[in-house]
Amino acid sequence: MSDFLKILFSSITLWIYFDTIWYITISLLYYFSIPWIVWGSFTVFVIIRIIKNPPPDQKIVNQVLGLDPIKLQANELSSESKTNGKQFCMKVVAHRGGGYDYPENSLSAFSNSKKKGCNAVEFDLVRTKDNIPIIFHDETIERLTGKSGFIKDMTWDELKQLDIGYNHPLKEKFMGTETIALFNDAIEFCLKNELHLFIDIKDSNTEIVQVILDAYKKYPDLYEYAAITSFYPIIIYMIRRRDRRIITCLSYKPRIFSSLSHGKSNSCGPHRSKNIFNHVLMSIIDMIHDWALSRFTYRILEISAVLLHKDIISPLVINEWNSKGIRVIAWSVNLPSEKMHFTKVLKITYLTDTLLT
Repeated sequence: MSDFLKILFSSITLWIYFDTIWYITISLLYYFSIPWIVWGSFTVFVIIRIIKNPPPDQKIVNQVLGLDPIKLQANELSSESKTNGKQFCMKVVAHRGGGYDYPENSLSAFSNSKKKGCNAVEFDLVRTKDNIPIIFHDETIERLTGKSGFIKDMTWDELKQLDIGYNHPLKEKFMGTETIALFNDAIEFCLKNELHLFIDIKDSNTEIVQVILDAYKKYPDLYEYAAITSFYPIIIYMIRRRDRRIITCLSYKPRIFSSLSHGKSNSCGPHRSKNIFNHVLMSIIDMIHDWALSRFTYRILEISAVLLHKDIISPLVINEWNSKGIRVIAWSVNLPSEKMHFTKVLKITYLTDTLLT
């Protein structure tokens, strides 16, 4: 009985402590001169500081992305990764390997990029029904192969025989069949040829994070050659949370969650959902995403660059992001006059579908 009374007395004492601390805290909040908005702002600040990713190593950023072209003089730049005295500056990235010149996301497209003197390529990462990571952009196979089917509903055995050059306007010059590349094959080809990589994650499922982590573990050179990008902030957050050495970017286009096509900044493509309530919800998420991107999101993610649709880029936008220590990379710039504008006037890196000038 004596032990029972001691425990009871200790419990009562502990509760008195809690009750007193709670009473004092509430009294301070109600009667102290600092308003609630300050307490709330301080709480948000503390939460952000706790959950934010660590900043990237700027030395590694420069190894992966090259030196920022907007900060350098023309005679200091080189498009080659390893040069005699000159510093590597990534001016052009072959979008999907340059899909206008060769079948997009194919090894032959990456090879052509290297031959054309372009030392950086971007490709898209998705998974098959049997969870095999492959290089492919669309949700369906129709546009490239002329056949029907969703990538997520097809196995690798079903996909690996398809000709992704079937509908290409220049298919007559290709020898044989262009097939879908495995993720590992694309990595090995790019690293062997010293091509810098932008790996664009199209899969919104967080299981894709482990695919990336496994790739970096298997191919350590990716730390110096690859940047991960996605339209989904949570994917980027989880990757850098798990491995702070990985360099990441965030891709952005207007109405990413509510609209299927990017269009221009003042236009709206087809709705992602035919359900009006879902569309309204996605539109609200778009507004929140737009508002938070340059205020909180970039700092929580600790990205190194934003990949923006070319139609929403201006000197003001570039200066705003540069003031935050974030590079701006444009996509997709295909006209010769546009290429000249982004290189000579805006002085930023751009992604292009064609390496023809």
